[in-house]
Order: sequence, then C-alpha cells, then structure tokens
Amino acid sequence: MGYVLRRLPQLVLVLFAVTLLTFLSLNLLGDPLKSILGPQYGDKELRAQVREDLNLDQPIPTRYVTWLSDAAHGDLGRSYNTRESISNILSDRIPVSALLMVYAQVLALGLAIPIAIIAGYKADSWFDRSTTTAAFGFVAVPSFALGVILLYFFAVQNDIFPSRYLDDSFGDQLYSLFLPALTLALPAGATYARLLRADIIRTLQEDFITTAKSKGVRPTRVLVRHALRPSSFSLLTVFGLQVGALLGGALVIENIFSIPGMGKAVVDAIFRKDYLVVQSVVLIVATTYVIVNFMVDALYNFLDPRVRDAATA
Repeated sequence: MGYVLRRLPQLVLVLFAVTLLTFLSLNLLGDPLKSILGPQYGDKELRAQVREDLNLDQPIPTRYVTWLSDAAHGDLGRSYNTRESISNILSDRIPVSALLMVYAQVLALGLAIPIAIIAGYKADSWFDRSTTTAAFGFVAVPSFALGVILLYFFAVQNDIFPSRYLDDSFGDQLYSLFLPALTLALPAGATYARLLRADIIRTLQEDFITTAKSKGVRPTRVLVRHALRPSSFSLLTVFGLQVGALLGGALVIENIFSIPGMGKAVVDAIFRKDYLVVQSVVLIVATTYVIVNFMVDALYNFLDPRVRDAATA
C-alpha cells in the first residue's frame, strides 16, 4: 500500500500530461468549424454564432479545464457533426474493444507460456529453433497484413470463421472475434514466448533448481512450480507495455474485420473530421494504458520482494 501511495502522485502527473497533450494536439489541427460548416464557413455571422454555441470562442486554457472537468464526470461532449453525445457513441463500442483486448491477451499468454516452458527446457532443440523462427516471423509481419491473410484464408476462402462481427450472443461474439484476437495475439505471444524462454533458461541454471532436481522432484514440477514464477517477472513488465501495442493494433484490426469498436469509431470520425470524437478516443486509450501500467508496477512490487526491499530502502 505504501508503494501505491508513493506512486500515486506520479500517476496523477502523467494523466495530467496525457490529457493536456491530447487536448492541445487536436486543437492545433485547425479550425473545426471548417469541417462543421463546410461551404458555409465563409459566412462570418454564422461562423461566429456556431463558434459561440460550441464554446470555441473561449481561450484554450478555459476550454481545457471545462473539457477535463466534464470528462471526469463522464461527459465527453457532443459530436461536431451529428451533435450526438460522444459518451453515447462510445458506450456500445468500448465493451467490444475491451473484449477484443482481453481475448487477445488470453490467447497470447495461452500460446506463449507452454511454448516458452518447453523451448526453455529443451533449449537448442528442433522445437526451440522452430518456435524461435516462427516468433521472429510473427513479430516482423505487420498486424494489418497478418489480419488480411487470416481473414482471406479462414473467412473468405474456407468460411471457417465469419468475416463480420456477430453479437447475437456471447458465444457468437467470441466466435466472430477469434480471428481478430488471434491477429493481435500472435505478435504479442511471440514477444512473450521469447522473453519467458530466455528467463526460464537462466532460472534453470540457478542453485535452487539444482537442489530441487537432486531431491528427485519431477521435471514438470520443477518447471511449473520452481522455474516459472521467478521467470515471469519480466513477462509481467512486458505485459503492461504490450497493452499499448495491442491498443494501437486494435484500432487497425477493427476496421479490417468491421468490428464496431473504438477503432472503427475513430477512423469514421477522422474521415468526417470530427475531432472531438478522435480526442475522446485518444484520451480513453492513453488513460487506459497509463492505468494498466501503474497496476502492473504495483503488482510487480507485490510479487517480487526485491522490489519492495529496494523501494523501502
């Protein structure tokens, strides 16, 4: 608890910087009234009236404080184009994107952990070399290219999985999200597997592993009970960092697979030049990334006594 309280001011400071940069960056793109009014932008009276109605006549610091205060209460403003509440626009999309993210992480860890354990235990074997080559391949291929390949072979050519999002039931959601989740999971899982494999190889050379083996402990128990936990601390750190890559990748993958998530919303908003929707999505994604990494740091401190001792000292 003491560690969390010490890090809490840093979290607040980072969130403040994230919200400020998000607000400023999209306010420097130009006058949003050009996209709102279109050909009528030349009408000075109309432009002044709309600017006042949307509070765009206020100074940027005032608008930032108002926007941040409203966002903290769940009010992200209204779309410049449709005048619909952005909170309503995103309320149905956030759960879809969240499910895709969790699904992808579960698949990534489910693939990476057993592969890394076997590859680390049988280092330099044919299995280790094969999985290493495959991991480098999945990391090198861009997620959008991998998504197109999986979509073509498993949805278009063979009709094994649907090519569109199904939401009739939770089972249909999982079924239709399998390919996009796998697209995100394969590069992430490859990163996890390579890191965990290297840590397991180092851990297996420690004295306590030798002691466990000399006592006749079965190899499977040595790997799972004695080697996996101390080898997973680096994996936990990368897990938090990988959330950012998955969030960015999900914005692209959702459009490839026509998933009605935040990625689809932000691309549609970019084409409409609806900057306030883009600003809200960026805020949610950045805040999620910061909070997840804060939680990972806190969990790392809880699991590893060495970090607690260093922090206390």
